[in-house]
Amino acid sequence: MFQVLVALAVHTNSISVGMSQGFSAVLIPQLQLPSSYIKVDNQDASWIASLGVISTPGGALFSGLLAEAVGRKTTIQITALPFLIGWLLMALSPTKTLLCIGRFITGFAIGMGSTCYVYLAEVSQPDQRGVLASLGPVFVSFGVLLVYLFGYFLDWHLVSVVCSATAAFSLIIIYFLPETPPWLANKGHLEKANQILLTLRGSKEIADKEMSSIMESVNKKTDLNWCQYFSQLTQSGVWKPFLILVFFFVCQEGSGMYTIVYYATNIFNEMGSVFDSSVESIIIGIVRLVTSIIGCVCIEHFGRRPLAMSSGLGMGISMGLATWYEYQYGHIQPNLRPCPYVPLICVITNVISSMLGMLQLPWLMIGELFPLSVRGLMSGTVSSLAYFFIFAVIKVYPDMMTSLHLFGSMLLFSIVSLITVIFVYLYLPETQGKSLIEIENSFKVKEKDQEINPPESIKCTT
Repeated sequence: MFQVLVALAVHTNSISVGMSQGFSAVLIPQLQLPSSYIKVDNQDASWIASLGVISTPGGALFSGLLAEAVGRKTTIQITALPFLIGWLLMALSPTKTLLCIGRFITGFAIGMGSTCYVYLAEVSQPDQRGVLASLGPVFVSFGVLLVYLFGYFLDWHLVSVVCSATAAFSLIIIYFLPETPPWLANKGHLEKANQILLTLRGSKEIADKEMSSIMESVNKKTDLNWCQYFSQLTQSGVWKPFLILVFFFVCQEGSGMYTIVYYATNIFNEMGSVFDSSVESIIIGIVRLVTSIIGCVCIEHFGRRPLAMSSGLGMGISMGLATWYEYQYGHIQPNLRPCPYVPLICVITNVISSMLGMLQLPWLMIGELFPLSVRGLMSGTVSSLAYFFIFAVIKVYPDMMTSLHLFGSMLLFSIVSLITVIFVYLYLPETQGKSLIEIENSFKVKEKDQEINPPESIKCTT
């Protein structure tokens, strides 16, 4: 039960992540109204949307280094600060420039938020790790839904004020969380690590067994200088999961799932809305939240691979159907098209499919695949690249609409989703129910990776 409470507290930051991701869908349509005192064109709109992501890679990389230096818990608490500052800047913004600065700062905080997956991987038992980490997308979806709802009733300034209150709450509640036992043990605080592990597990037998496993990983890193530390990055236990996760994230971003979050209202306007486009965005927000909760249950009972393949297949088929509909009826005025509910159904199906696997799993597996000795650094590096891919997709989407139009964009999303199914089948490892040390060992080539120290010819001295 204590592990669940810890996870809920950590994921309050995920609410801020969701609010930041969904805010552009509220902000941009309001800025484009004739009554708005801040005037924006399409290029301005694309920058305002993408500025919430452009700084995110830097935040992810910074948090990875910070998590190694000061701890996972402290890094997560610090994450709430740029959220708070960024939202307050936007709430008080009288100009486009200050608004963009606020978006940039909250984007940096989004990147830092990836540390929560490392934290939860290190405090959770193997049989609970998947479901506790998958609560992240639930809270992100809750944040997206909240910002859509607030945006329907409130001016974007007031929405920013509400979001800043959420960040302040996270800053306070995370203060009371424990640090992770693996990080403490890695820094030599063995007694404290033992105490926290006993509190988390509630059983001395389980805690002692897990502490032995932690010490097995810690002992591999003992007395390494910086050159030896970074030489680990060339080992199969590091570069294999790195390549797998990077390509998994390329597929995730190329499938268009984040495009739907950031441009929900605009996409429904293009496809032809059955309801008011803002209402349809709220419907999508509700669907995301409900499906993310179902996704938690699925991760508890099904493997990572079946979920990822099913998710990619559902996304590919739904976007394929939307592509066909747009090809057939895209030339007809939206309110005169037959079967006007088809676009909404396709988008809802796509969102449901993504929330059952493709959106959750890459982030969850960041905290699972890397060895303890480089987990903070590599999780930050992969998160940084993932957020760069998100920025690229968000920034180029308006240009994609100009060159490929809606039909071509959805066709691309469908193809990438189906490619993901093939990739997962061939390369993605199954981690359900395995301890972190078991996952770490599964990547190693026994003949070459028995020792962590590099050969004498490349050893360095301090």
